[in-house]
Amino acid sequence: MRRRRAVDQPQDLQIEILDRLAIDDLIGKVHNAAVQPGAADQVAEWRSAHGTEHATPKAQSFAVVGATLMFLHPCPDGVILPFAAYPDGTTKVYTDAEHAGESFYREAGSTAP
Repeated sequence: MRRRRAVDQPQDLQIEILDRLAIDDLIGKVHNAAVQPGAADQVAEWRSAHGTEHATPKAQSFAVVGATLMFLHPCPDGVILPFAAYPDGTTKVYTDAEHAGESFYREAGSTAP
């Protein structure tokens, strides 16, 4: 498997490898939370209180779950993975073993949406 070099990787990145079914379940939960009434307001409040998460314009389905900002982001091959941004600046990606090497790939100079 050819791996891409991580570019503009967020500091304090944690990678948690799960099986694909667990990832798909988490993706569904994040997407469902993001479409709930008031979700966009909660995201704006989280960003106001904690700063902007590390995400590219490709990120989608932002939702606050507890004290965590969750969002979905595609890998370079298009596979969607869930991410969590914590108030302390830590970012976690939930990935399968196949995508662990590319799951945190970011375009050089990327900024939050």
